[in-house]
Amino acid sequence: MTAGGTVAEAVGVRFGLVELDLLATHAGVPCPFPLRVPSFGRIGGEREVLLNTAGQTLGLRGLADDSGPTGLAADLVAALREHRGAVDLVVTGPGGTTGVAALLYRSSALILRRALGAEPADVVAVHRVAEDSLLRELLAAVPELDAARSMPIALPARAVVEANREIADVEHDAERQRRLRDLVRDHGGDPAQLDQLIKLLPKVRGQGQLGATRRRRDGTAARAGAELSWVDGPRGRVRIGRNGDWVSINPLREADLISTFTDLIAHARKAR
Repeated sequence: MTAGGTVAEAVGVRFGLVELDLLATHAGVPCPFPLRVPSFGRIGGEREVLLNTAGQTLGLRGLADDSGPTGLAADLVAALREHRGAVDLVVTGPGGTTGVAALLYRSSALILRRALGAEPADVVAVHRVAEDSLLRELLAAVPELDAARSMPIALPARAVVEANREIADVEHDAERQRRLRDLVRDHGGDPAQLDQLIKLLPKVRGQGQLGATRRRRDGTAARAGAELSWVDGPRGRVRIGRNGDWVSINPLREADLISTFTDLIAHARKAR
C-alpha cells in the first residue's frame, strides 16, 4: 500500500463498476467478456454525473490526475486499446461463479477478475503479470480435480438441446430417465450411453469454460482456437465437446487441460 492509499500494482487494484465503465469509455473499447460491466446511466445527464464522480474517486485513490488515468488505471486503458488478444475463463463451483479476462498487450498480461452468479460483485480485481506467467495464473483459478474414469460417451446433439424442455414438468426421476432415453433413441443415439452418463455425473459440482479472442488489424475481434468446456462431478472432471451432430463427453486429464490452456494463450498472443 502506498502512502496515498493506492494498492501496489504487484498486488492489484479493485475497480468499482462505474470506474471500469469510465476507463473503458476513455479507451473507446468495451470491457471484455465475461465481466458483464454495464454502461451506467439511463439518460445522458445521469451518465455524465456518474462518470464524473467515478473520475473523482479514481483521483482520490491516486489512479488519475488532471491529465487522465495513472498507474494501473492507465495500464488498463492501454491494455483495452492495444491488446493483441484476450483469454476468457468462467469457472463455477460451490463458492459461486467467477469470470476472468486476460488481456495480452506489450510484454504483459492484465488479468481482470469478477465474481458473477446470481449476485455479481460490484468490483473487478485487476492485476498485471508477465506474459510468461499467464498460464500459471489462469490455471490457479481452476479447482484441482482428477479426470473421471470413463469410456468416451456420445449423445445426439439435438437430444441434448431438447432435454431440458422434455423433462421440465416431470417430477419423478424414473419418468425423467425414461423420457430422456426415448429422446436419445429417437435422435439416433444409444440409450445405454445416457445411462453411462447418469452414473458418471449423478450430480454436477462445478463447470468451466475457456476461450480466446484475437484482434484483427482493423480493431475487430474474432474467436481463436478451440474452446474448452468441462463439468465436474463426484467421480471427476469430464470434457464436453461438439463434433457435428454429436456431443462427446470424455475424461479431462490435467495434462490435456494444461495443453488446451497453453494453445489458447498462444492463439491470443499472436501478433496482428
